[in-house]
Amino acid sequence: MGNSTMKRILLILIVSLFAANFAWAAALKVRPASIKVEIPYGVLAKTELMIENPGNNVALFEVYPDNFSDWIRIKPESFTLEQGEKQRVILEIKNQEAGVFSTMISVVAKPLSSRKFQANSGIKIPLQVRISKAKTSVFLASLYPFRLSIHLVSAVMILLLILGLVKYNYGKSR
Repeated sequence: MGNSTMKRILLILIVSLFAANFAWAAALKVRPASIKVEIPYGVLAKTELMIENPGNNVALFEVYPDNFSDWIRIKPESFTLEQGEKQRVILEIKNQEAGVFSTMISVVAKPLSSRKFQANSGIKIPLQVRISKAKTSVFLASLYPFRLSIHLVSAVMILLLILGLVKYNYGKSR
């Protein structure tokens, strides 16, 4: 056996040893890549993440805030996805303090297969919450989840007032 043949055999043996000890990670895809939320003081805001399993294996997914877990609720916090499946995750945010707060939302995928060593994989999604100092009326706060602008709400209220006055004056003239 020649020297070059021995080198080839040794190279194949080394590559085989490394390939056998590879760690495979579960796959995950999350949208959006970052979240910014602006809410009035004392109002519950909702936003969402779409989590997808683009991998070839079933995986357990866990979603949690790195900080502020007392005022950030995640629904569902844990779920299983088959290959190619998606899950909508709702984030409910309510803080009793005005200011700008930043944290990360961690999304971790854990493979369910235990046949070989597999590493978990994860993504951190930046979350920035800006809470205004001004307290809002109960009426305006209740409209916030519908994402209506204050200008649109004001215009509708003025239109209703004008229609009411016109109807009132029309009824008097009869």
